[in-house]
Amino acid sequence: MKKNDGQTVASISFNDNRSLSLDVESVTNIELGPPMDAGDGDHWFVELIVRTEIGSVALQLLSDDPEKLRLKEHG
Repeated sequence: MKKNDGQTVASISFNDNRSLSLDVESVTNIELGPPMDAGDGDHWFVELIVRTEIGSVALQLLSDDPEKLRLKEHG
């Protein structure tokens, strides 16, 4: 991993259509854990980690259905 000399790892934009845009540079790896029970019986979560040359961005995602948290390829 490179030394981070104050470089930006990611930038977030809140768009007017209520969506969120995350731009990440120099990606080296993307990891998605398996859906896990959040412990309340009604929710599931996963952690999505985007690793870059100078750091990582981790997102914790929550849903009412574990199938909504599985990776689906498109394109």
